[in-house]
Amino acid sequence: MNYHPSITASQVYKSTFTAHSTALSEAVGQTIEVSYSAEQQTQLAYFLRLLKKANNENRWIMFVGYDALIDKSLLKNAGIDINKVLLLKASEHQSKHNLLVKALEMGNCSAVIVAGDIEQFDTPLVNSAAKNGKAMAFVLNKNLTTHLTVH
Repeated sequence: MNYHPSITASQVYKSTFTAHSTALSEAVGQTIEVSYSAEQQTQLAYFLRLLKKANNENRWIMFVGYDALIDKSLLKNAGIDINKVLLLKASEHQSKHNLLVKALEMGNCSAVIVAGDIEQFDTPLVNSAAKNGKAMAFVLNKNLTTHLTVH
């Protein structure tokens, strides 16, 4: 397997900001990792900024599974229209990977968000579906543990 380092929400946001681009075309076609914890929420802040940009399109923002869902007040405070947010309930008959691919391919979403490990979702199939659907694919990793070294 050819593993390439994943791209983070902050890298995507900074690249679109420095290019003075309102389009998110740079982020389409690659899986974007959002790792954060209660102590470290920088990536979450960049993720919410990217979602706000995606929300400007006349398409949905879809969360795949309850574990990917972000608190409604957080979304509202970030300026995201809750009426354009959908939750796709994951079933035991379909993997979250397949649901992510289908949601991206449909083209009705500007962003599709799933929770898990980036290695599980950063696949050629997901990246191709994101490119074809012109959507951003986010993988949330809320279980990041921070290691502090005390001297």
